[in-house]
Amino acid sequence: MREHLPTSYKHILEPLTIGEVEIKHRIMVTGHTQLYGNNGTLSQRHIDYYRERAKGGVALMVLEQQAAHPSGKNYSSGCEAWNKKSVPWYERLAEVVHEHGCKQFVQLFCCGAQGNGTQYFDDWRPLWAASRIPSAISGEMPVAMEKKDINDLVDHFARSALNVRESGLDGIEIHAAHSQLLGEFLSPAFNKRKDEYGGSIENRCRIILEISSAIRKAVGRDFPLGLRLSFDEYLGDAGITGDQSEKQIRIFSESKLFDFYDISGGGYHNLHIAVAPMGTVTEGFLASSAARVKKIVRENEKVFVVGKFLDLGHAEKVLADGHADVVAMTRAHMADPFLVSKSLNGKQSEITKCIGANVCVKRLIEDREVTCFQNPAMGREEKFGSGTISKVEAKNRKTISVIGGGPAGLRFSGTAAEAGHKVRLFETEEKLGGHLNVLKLLPTRTAWQIGIDNLVSRIEKNKVEIFTEWVPDINLLSDDLIVIATGSYWSTRGYSPYRPERDGIPKQGNTNVLDISSAILTVDQNPEALGKKIVIVDETGDYLPLGLAEILSKHGVNVNLISPKPFIGAETQRTLDMPHVMPRLKKAGVNFIALNFIEKIENDIVHIYDIWGGDSRQIGNVDSVVLAISRFPNEKFYIEHSPEFSSMKRIGDVVAPRKLEAIIFEAEKTAREI
Repeated sequence: MREHLPTSYKHILEPLTIGEVEIKHRIMVTGHTQLYGNNGTLSQRHIDYYRERAKGGVALMVLEQQAAHPSGKNYSSGCEAWNKKSVPWYERLAEVVHEHGCKQFVQLFCCGAQGNGTQYFDDWRPLWAASRIPSAISGEMPVAMEKKDINDLVDHFARSALNVRESGLDGIEIHAAHSQLLGEFLSPAFNKRKDEYGGSIENRCRIILEISSAIRKAVGRDFPLGLRLSFDEYLGDAGITGDQSEKQIRIFSESKLFDFYDISGGGYHNLHIAVAPMGTVTEGFLASSAARVKKIVRENEKVFVVGKFLDLGHAEKVLADGHADVVAMTRAHMADPFLVSKSLNGKQSEITKCIGANVCVKRLIEDREVTCFQNPAMGREEKFGSGTISKVEAKNRKTISVIGGGPAGLRFSGTAAEAGHKVRLFETEEKLGGHLNVLKLLPTRTAWQIGIDNLVSRIEKNKVEIFTEWVPDINLLSDDLIVIATGSYWSTRGYSPYRPERDGIPKQGNTNVLDISSAILTVDQNPEALGKKIVIVDETGDYLPLGLAEILSKHGVNVNLISPKPFIGAETQRTLDMPHVMPRLKKAGVNFIALNFIEKIENDIVHIYDIWGGDSRQIGNVDSVVLAISRFPNEKFYIEHSPEFSSMKRIGDVVAPRKLEAIIFEAEKTAREI
């Protein structure tokens, strides 16, 4: 079979031996949290998730972090590697991934200070850490581990490793990155110890060497063992630097305990670098770090690298340049499990490309099951995975008109057409994509066009008839089913749940008030069209108002960004956009006014007040006010015509404006239920 594969990926297609295990090529998926666990073990949802990606052609996967000690769990669905009850699930995982020629390693970890001591209701305990340094995220003060705690930890890691080996899985990765417990021991930012586990780099490496030696005694020399490391914590000399990492890796390499090093970066101070959102870090930004590691390690020690690799062409170049032995494409495989097989078979146009929207990260931070907004099958492989769309018989085939070419209409059309229905898509605008066409106009957001392309390529593949610039004509819609996906609009009323006694913001005089979407479209054509002094009122906490503020401020506009919420842009904290965009806005002089709202707008004066009380104040000489408060359904077409058509149904924002991942899921589910 190999002779028929494209030669352009010759470095990717070279098999590789890691310890005593051979992987079929050089593309992998690193350990990443799904939160599908059940009562301390994996679940069938895990099995289905990993099977799908093994089936899609990836060569190596690392199981999401498995706690090696009771102190180590930090999610509500955390799994317990030390517990024998996990072994049957590991056995099932091994069976399904091996069926497709994929190898599966297991990541063993403990959370350290980055956990929550009251996460598990019947097992509240103080967090273990290298030193009494609290997390930059939770602020919970941990207890510094004593020698007896370290000995207990070492024993549990060995026990966990033995469970992995006995299950038939293929190797172990010790998580020593991203400010988790072992990463804390390595980092001068977290390790302030005065004993043999602190101070010098050699001392900070000691606990990892002790754990790894115990694992080797438990599982032998022929079982792959490696480390995941943050090559740079991006904290300057306060944390791990590249120079320090080189010294650490020399120590680890000289120990001859390890078969591979999985190179990442950052930690809990800067997750926005480790899992960077769209438009921020460059693709493959850690390749140079991996190259430095390659120069240090022994020939038989392999180097894996992560860092926003989105296509096999880029991975091929990194491998050809000798910067790494294996390239990880993790979020890319969340978006499309068949990334590898599609690429190797010349079907790149069919790949759903990751755009870094970080809905996956947002759900992880919220401690909820992780999914990808572009791939509603992620975590739902049993219902939505490959092979679950059955072609309808000819007698059941419907002719369907879909009104609206935004995300919901596009997703529904692609799935319904793939099932065999005849689908016609009608869009009044020139371009497909709906409100994504607004999002893509913002700074660093051009990847939203890729999101549109992903949806459009699927409907084109499945031969959906597309009518753009459509003038609504109900006579064209005498089909078996009419699906209304006309989306939503931003309101300029200014109604807010913070002021339930009024219908909106009182306005007097000749006030230029725009909704956020119209404002962005206007400014895209002429950045000075709204005037020299602008007030943006935001209740969404999303990127949209921040992006508009950035465009305006770059053109010398005085921008005041007001929100009744505790701080501006709250939702961007969860997608990890906040640490990237906020410094840019502050540097540009955008004025943030949190915990405030508008009392009224009077000509060019905006009257605002602190929501906790006190006198109102004024912002004068305002040229335009932009409202990002409420979206309402574009339901006029549905209301007018639904009485005529019993077969008419709504999907997406026209039902109720919601998060993008919710409407994509609804569109997929509805299309499958026809």
